[in-house]
Amino acid sequence: CKSFMHLHLAVRADLLDPKLLDPSAQAAPAVDRGQLVGGPHRQPGESRGGELRLILDQSMAPEGFHVIHAYTAGNEPFEIWEKFLDKKKYKQSSSGDGVGGGTEDDEDTAESIASYRFDPEYVQLKEERAAPLWDAIARRIPNIRDPGVCAVVQVGTPLTHSRFLKRHKGNYGLAIAAGNAEGLAFPGLATSLPGFYRCGDSTTAGIGVPAVASSGAQCANAILSVWDQLEMNKKIRL
Repeated sequence: CKSFMHLHLAVRADLLDPKLLDPSAQAAPAVDRGQLVGGPHRQPGESRGGELRLILDQSMAPEGFHVIHAYTAGNEPFEIWEKFLDKKKYKQSSSGDGVGGGTEDDEDTAESIASYRFDPEYVQLKEERAAPLWDAIARRIPNIRDPGVCAVVQVGTPLTHSRFLKRHKGNYGLAIAAGNAEGLAFPGLATSLPGFYRCGDSTTAGIGVPAVASSGAQCANAILSVWDQLEMNKKIRL
């Protein structure tokens, strides 16, 4: 599938509407979905999701703050971001940037990273592509962009995905439809080597953290009996 735009916020709890902090009202993520959600022709920004995570886990932020994560669901094109990886345009040293990594042959070099992150055109495009996420959050939290409400604002782009997750063109992962005509399938957890297993979102159906977790559980099931695994689950309070 395509890539994502992400918006990570740390917000002050005392500036939020108390109704938002009611666990019963936040049992499910606050989601704003466009008309084309689930269809084959989703457009960038038309599928948006968000979560107020501290309602379920109080350890995810310091006391007095909440974490909000909003994202576009796998429909952000990489093509409009590729120009910022132009090595000729960004021919400069990366010293002092703190990013590191990369060789002369990498498409996402340390030199280009050091440059494009501070390119006014890149910053402006980030703001434009993140606007639907702000709009979706504002439907639940109208004062989200008021001064002082957000203590931390981080906007992730397809280039962020590509750099940190090492995904081709910042994509979210393999999207292999069940029963496809080509006969393509995920490799699964078993290998030809005795006692050697695979896990991760590239080995089982689905992509992202849920698939990673489920593939780990499948490996555990393959190695241990169900009863042994249930006992271990108790120990880690799963």
